[in-house]
Amino acid sequence: MKAKVIFLVSLLFSLLNATTVHTDKQEYDYNSGESTIHVTFEGMEGSEKDWIGIYPAGASYEFNNVVAWKWTGGVIDGELNFKLLPAGAYDVRAFFNNSLTKKAEERFSIIGQAPVIPDVNLTTDRRSYLNTQTIKVTFQHMQGNETDWIGVYPAGASYEFENVVAYKQTDGEINGSVDFKNLPIGDYDIRAFFNNKLSQKASTPITVITDPNHHNVELSTDKTAYLNSETVQVNFRYMQGNPTDWIGVYPAGASYEFENVVAYKQTDGEINGSVDFKKLPVGDYDIRAFFNNKLSKKASITIRVTADPSLHDVVLVLDKSIYAQNELVYINYDYMQGNETDWIGIYPAGASYEFENVIDWKYTKGKIKGELSLGGFSGQKELSGSMTMPGLSPGNYEIRAFFNNSLSKVKVVPFKVVQQEVNSTVYERAEGSISPNWIHVSGRYPPVYYNGVVRLRARWISSTTNTSEYTLPFDTPNQHDKVLELDVGGMGRWTPHFNIGVLVETLNGKRRMLWDSYLNHYRVKANRQGSVLSFPTYVELQRNTAYDRKHFRVNLDKYLRILEPDNKVLSVTAFFATGGDLDNIKLSSH
Repeated sequence: MKAKVIFLVSLLFSLLNATTVHTDKQEYDYNSGESTIHVTFEGMEGSEKDWIGIYPAGASYEFNNVVAWKWTGGVIDGELNFKLLPAGAYDVRAFFNNSLTKKAEERFSIIGQAPVIPDVNLTTDRRSYLNTQTIKVTFQHMQGNETDWIGVYPAGASYEFENVVAYKQTDGEINGSVDFKNLPIGDYDIRAFFNNKLSQKASTPITVITDPNHHNVELSTDKTAYLNSETVQVNFRYMQGNPTDWIGVYPAGASYEFENVVAYKQTDGEINGSVDFKKLPVGDYDIRAFFNNKLSKKASITIRVTADPSLHDVVLVLDKSIYAQNELVYINYDYMQGNETDWIGIYPAGASYEFENVIDWKYTKGKIKGELSLGGFSGQKELSGSMTMPGLSPGNYEIRAFFNNSLSKVKVVPFKVVQQEVNSTVYERAEGSISPNWIHVSGRYPPVYYNGVVRLRARWISSTTNTSEYTLPFDTPNQHDKVLELDVGGMGRWTPHFNIGVLVETLNGKRRMLWDSYLNHYRVKANRQGSVLSFPTYVELQRNTAYDRKHFRVNLDKYLRILEPDNKVLSVTAFFATGGDLDNIKLSSH
């Protein structure tokens, strides 16, 4: 009796959870205007690879018998729609997880005759065209997909897309037209395709012949020799009119590979017009015309560029010739070419010019004259809170200037980095007492001496906001030492959120520079809000500092130039913090 009850319960449970599949009708009729089979399913396994298939009635489960199918999308209960199939009897079947083991089945039938879809029709307004004429292709009875398309193939070519000479999408139109311009001379098949496929639906042939009134491409300049300070204006006539027709400047006699191009301009679809080339380097050049982004030359003329005797050589002036380790190198430059991609970089002395040898570099950003600094954190990289600020180690180096993203140097200046003793000005030693200069700006507790540190206590509002602030002004602004150093933590407690920083005078005014490990915790990048510059820290200053004292050291100029590349620290006037156990607060020379 007990076994019978268990069997009945199991049977009932299996019935409640059985997989089912149903169509909304047992019979569909084309003559009634029906076009869709609505299939509902329940109790699927929930796999992304569960699927519903339609088979001819009674057919075996091999997949090659499937006439239509769809994934269920991982849902257990749902609905799928299928286009109405040809008249006949069918089984709709449910399967789990890409298998061929049927879980449910229902039979239905389709009667009547499917409406006849007319064949696609392609026509052109003529059979033969001049190469200057527009070819208008009219289409009818396309499928109406956004990606139905009309392609131009060389006559008899196979359907691979690499053979397409030109193509246009029909943009969902069933009946309409597309135009083709500037086809090269030859015989072509115009072919129609559905939905980005390569299965042809219609084709019509055309021929393109030479227009007897069409001229060869002509190039001209107002002279054959230019100074390198002059603009070379190239006049062109009888281009093909493609947006990607182009004029290129090559070294005289160079092969047509694009890597040999010194400069180029597209003609923007103009047939007759001009393009300008400025500040070409000294040398002999071929100016060449090309159609449609190709490398098949249509015309060429030769010019010569010579040095303008009034032009100056590029000038690079370093603020000194010998630097201490990790110092920034300040470079004043003049007479650069003025390209956005003119650049200046540091190389090891004697290294080859491959870019992989560059230690640090910056673009001049179109400036002919200016100042930049190198040897710090590269402006092309993103600041990471887990990264120390890099610098130059002792050795021999060269500053090299380059024009327009090239690796052909235009000026070189050597310099040396040597190991020098670090000189520091200490503002808080916390030896038996703390500096009397501390100012308690805000917060509940004043700064106090505690066991060899100055203790600054944070004041929390709602466990999220720290309102404490403490300032240590310097007796006189420090104009020489630009490296901030201090020790944090190690006194048996830690403060979950505080920042440290300095007040500085810069070329562009006062700045408040602060470092905050809270930015690291939430992956906040270096940012500027008005005169306040905030940076993540390369070492954790807040968490896990109760018994582990951390040393923190940052170069102020290097960090300033991350957010303000053209600025410079003139002097440091005060230290500030909003919490922490701090010691040995000082400014160092390098």
